[in-house]
Amino acid sequence: EEKPRIVPLTREIITIPTLKTEMRSDGVFVISLYSFDAHATKDFYEAMVAFDRSKSTKLLLDLRGNPGGFLDAAVDIASYFLPAGEEVVRERYDGNEEENVHRSEGHEFVARPFRTVILVDKGSASASEILAGALKEHGVADLVGEQTFGKGSVQELIAITDDTALKLTVAEWLTPNGVSISQAGLTPDYVVVLSDEDITEGRDPQLDKAIELLHSGKFPKAGDATTTPAK
Repeated sequence: EEKPRIVPLTREIITIPTLKTEMRSDGVFVISLYSFDAHATKDFYEAMVAFDRSKSTKLLLDLRGNPGGFLDAAVDIASYFLPAGEEVVRERYDGNEEENVHRSEGHEFVARPFRTVILVDKGSASASEILAGALKEHGVADLVGEQTFGKGSVQELIAITDDTALKLTVAEWLTPNGVSISQAGLTPDYVVVLSDEDITEGRDPQLDKAIELLHSGKFPKAGDATTTPAK
């Protein structure tokens, strides 16, 4: 904005859901994940059950504006896409301390092959970047949208007195390929900008590109098609 403007606000409690799902008429199943909170693990399981029952082979995961949350939730959700034992994220510390590697638990209950596209933007941070980075580098999903936020720090809360504490950064998160999330965030495979004019006019070119990719049959740039093999 070039000039200040007054915006009237009403104070009230705003309840934001953890996620929502949509089965589109074109056969694309959409999971919009808003945060990696305490309910994310359970809610995402239910979303994947709904996806399985839908018989769709096209999954769109929308992480735009998702600021992150619990690391364990990101690892658990990644486990629906990666075989057990595959690396999801690493914690790198200064000095000689060994990296802490978080691996997929292999929640592979969708028997049919399916493709995945992930939407990200500058509001996708922390756990969103962990999940998106892992699926991109393992070749199971393409990223569409804008450069992500770049929040990859590991912090500890150290008590100083009864009413004060110090929040100290002790490590950084790395993608499976060793890319520091904090350096610059993630660069999408397909960069698509959502302008103010798009928002005003009700357009969503990022969503349009993701749908195009899912219907095109193209494999993810990082590797083969997104598949979750049956056990």
